[in-house]
Amino acid sequence: MTDANPTFAAVFADQWDRLPPAMKLHYANRPFSNDRVTVAGTLTIEMGAMMRLLAPLMAALGLFTPRDGKDIPCTVHFLSEPGSNAFIFERWFHFPGRAPYKFRSRLVPQENREVIEYMASGVGWRCVYEYDADTVRLLHRGYVWRLFGRDIPLSGLGTFLMGRGDALEQATGAASFRMRMTLSGGLFGRAMAYSYAGDFTVSEMALIDTALNDMVLTDA
Repeated sequence: MTDANPTFAAVFADQWDRLPPAMKLHYANRPFSNDRVTVAGTLTIEMGAMMRLLAPLMAALGLFTPRDGKDIPCTVHFLSEPGSNAFIFERWFHFPGRAPYKFRSRLVPQENREVIEYMASGVGWRCVYEYDADTVRLLHRGYVWRLFGRDIPLSGLGTFLMGRGDALEQATGAASFRMRMTLSGGLFGRAMAYSYAGDFTVSEMALIDTALNDMVLTDA
């Protein structure tokens, strides 16, 4: 049965009611459902010199985009699935002169505001969601490797090798927001740095009989 509350209402806990409307639209998907929210915008993707060389391999492993670029058109579908409480990111990057590139990951809520974002390779990024001073912050808590249905903690080794991930999101309107993600530090420092930043607007929602659905159809 579909939960009436959004998946991330439990993640943000007592902070959920303080989120601005754009953030509640962004995280409107409910668990165990077929909910779908779409946002559209542009991203500027930056890479260190070594990351740029390794980007095609990283993309093949389902970890990052295959290249960098400025103001790349991007569409993101936030998806739920009937059999779980996962919050799925399906990102479509439209690099000039190339076929659209899909980057998909699954966010699975844990305890104490922690979420693990699993990539196609099985690598998972652990982070804690917090809302403070008009900003949603994703705070780095390390990495895991999903193997045979179990999470193997990579402890400090993962951060030492891959670097620290952090992200933030800020509402810019009733149905729009800006975001930034950075991967920094790690064994090779700036050479393996990776970041993307941009602005998005909620363009479509497919929620059934919810006030949020009525809101976006009116305002977006």
